[in-house]
Amino acid sequence: MRSAILFFSLSLFLSIVVNGQTENEHIGNKVIIILLDKSEIKGELVSENEREIVVSSTSLGLLTFKKAEVLKTIYLDKKGRMPNPNPTRYFVGQSAYTLDKGEGYYQNIYGLINLISYGITDRFSVLAGTEIISLFSGSPVLFTNLKYGVPISNKLQGALSFSYLTSVGDLLGDLSLGSLNALLTYGNKEHNVTFGTGYALANGEINNTGVLTIGGMTRLTGRLAFITENYILTSEDEALVSGGLRYMAKKLTLTLLIFQGGFPAIDIVLKF
Repeated sequence: MRSAILFFSLSLFLSIVVNGQTENEHIGNKVIIILLDKSEIKGELVSENEREIVVSSTSLGLLTFKKAEVLKTIYLDKKGRMPNPNPTRYFVGQSAYTLDKGEGYYQNIYGLINLISYGITDRFSVLAGTEIISLFSGSPVLFTNLKYGVPISNKLQGALSFSYLTSVGDLLGDLSLGSLNALLTYGNKEHNVTFGTGYALANGEINNTGVLTIGGMTRLTGRLAFITENYILTSEDEALVSGGLRYMAKKLTLTLLIFQGGFPAIDIVLKF
């Protein structure tokens, strides 16, 4: 618990010191500007600040838009590809990235577990979900997650995440599990690695067994990315490792992950 709080406090301090000193990594890349009337302008990003954004369009020349006129800006990568539609999670594990305000996704795991995540602000995201079999049995298993992220520098993001699992009804008894985790992600939303540490909570008590998590992804092509998610128990010499592929479309990802021992995990994520 103390390590998580210390980690997050340090991240917040570094954010205040460093955040204003980073450069916009998207300068010179293609962007799509979506205006309030839903019209779209594609061009090269020339400059951007809190008040306005300047793009160079092949057909329209140099254009300047006030931020108040812009509904959304989509930043393409150096190869002109659409951004990763699912950068906040690997499979079950998370990165330190959060959803943008008003952005959300639906995640289905094995066709049984259903999760919905939504960005309350650019830094604060909430997630809630349930599992179908327990739902129809009358004793649904409920899951929720709260995550607050802090940009530390251009390639470093920190976050504090709290997860809670419980059940309603008598099927699973008095189920009450939670975890508090600190996350640190290095890289960008296309190529990154995340280190996490935290403690589990069971029936209101903190378990002294800590868990280290290491996850990461790298974009291989316009549609495919390699993804990994790994867990290490600090009190024992044990680890759970995995690797797999993620297929990416504009508003959809499909992930196939193979954990050690050959155990497969598959999910689909729809962005809205």
